[in-house]
Amino acid sequence: MKKFICFAAMTLFLCGCGDEIFRVSRPQLGTIVNITVLCDQKTAAKATERAFAEISRIEDLMSPYKQESDFFRINHANGPVRLDRETFDLIKRSTEISAATGGAFDISFASIAHLWNYKDPEFAPPSRQEVNRFLPLVNYRNIRLTDGPPAISLPRGMKIGAGGIAKGYAVKKAVEALKKEGVGAGIVEEGGDLQVFGSKAGGPWLTGLMHPREKTLLLSIGLTDMDSIATSGDYERFVEYGGKRYPHIIDPRTGYPAQGMMSVSVLTKDPVTSDAFATAFFVMGVQAVKEFLKKKTVPGLSVILIDSAMKMHISRGLKKRVSLLEKTTDVVWIDSD
Repeated sequence: MKKFICFAAMTLFLCGCGDEIFRVSRPQLGTIVNITVLCDQKTAAKATERAFAEISRIEDLMSPYKQESDFFRINHANGPVRLDRETFDLIKRSTEISAATGGAFDISFASIAHLWNYKDPEFAPPSRQEVNRFLPLVNYRNIRLTDGPPAISLPRGMKIGAGGIAKGYAVKKAVEALKKEGVGAGIVEEGGDLQVFGSKAGGPWLTGLMHPREKTLLLSIGLTDMDSIATSGDYERFVEYGGKRYPHIIDPRTGYPAQGMMSVSVLTKDPVTSDAFATAFFVMGVQAVKEFLKKKTVPGLSVILIDSAMKMHISRGLKKRVSLLEKTTDVVWIDSD
């Protein structure tokens, strides 16, 4: 496990208009959470503390490793489990996204994830027999939710995990906390998921997309009030075995790591939607995503897809907001919302 140093002091920056920009970073949710706010120092201190506390609350509620969390209790129960309303609503939203994507997104992937231990220095892919043994447990249709009071039941042996949606939810709740404390503009970013609100000196916020194979930025994109973007890629968490790269994102339909994509970014106005669909689209691949976008199932959704040949497929609606930093990149502009 990586060790991080958490600095209590804020970092102060000045933007061109003279506004104060405070940035604070802390290790949470298995990554580094970065919060940027435009306000006075007193408001920044109180607001960022509240935002980090909200992220900790979500982690306590949904971590599969904390024994008091809803997800831990679900995965270690032998019958129905009463849930916090937030957990219930997020699981319900997860199953709706599963249905919309034909199972490309499925929180019951956790039933098979233990076969792919990327941290094992002696890693080897599981056998087909092992995958086939656990794959029947991966099926969102078998998650039983009952309302009033909220509860869940899983088939024996099934486990669920919020890894493809919880960060987006935590970003959303952190932004809400900042706004409640009077912050008018800022950014919350958690390991590839972020949301902006307000504006930076009257203009858009700029964020960059990393090249999936080099330590450089591939492009920049302007974000306006309440835009959220989430990126799933094969370059942060992966393992190589026998000359093949195995990314951490499991295809719930096969039980094997998804192949064919290097990076998927999804832009919406809701961090939960961006997070979950970035995972789903990474699994689906370019052609299936294009077919999905034609149906206009999710209004206001735009994508930046990078396939295994380094060809970029970008929603046409982003053309005026994206600046390519590598002009040699092969780009196809596609229709979405």
